[in-house]
Amino acid sequence: MRTLRWIGIYGLCFVVVLTVRIGLWTTRYQRIRAVLVRPCDPDPQVERIHTVARIVRAVSTSARFIPDASCLTQSIATQALLSWKRIPSVISMGVLKDDQAVLRVHAWVVWNNEVILEGDEDSVSNFSKILDLPTPKAAPIS
Repeated sequence: MRTLRWIGIYGLCFVVVLTVRIGLWTTRYQRIRAVLVRPCDPDPQVERIHTVARIVRAVSTSARFIPDASCLTQSIATQALLSWKRIPSVISMGVLKDDQAVLRVHAWVVWNNEVILEGDEDSVSNFSKILDLPTPKAAPIS
């Protein structure tokens, strides 16, 4: 039973990463996020750390099998999957000018004020953050 569950999680992550990759080839990231990322409450749900870790691991593994599954592809896929579980996150983007004066752009995912995908606190601290894309907030129930 547990094996079927893992196959399902990895299969879903593979499909989402592939969908995001194809979407980035054909349209803008804003449109992909609007379609895939669901609004949720701003509570980070710290107790769901195992779910977050499982999704991050599955997205990272699935991305290895998809050509050009860049940091942005993985970040959007991770944020979408987390939002489906009602776990908010933030995609951060930054730029860095390296030693050869080449401009590098990078995207990573932050959950509960910690980098969970595409780097760690030390590696992303070198980048100048230019954009944060939080999960949309759910409308209050009246």
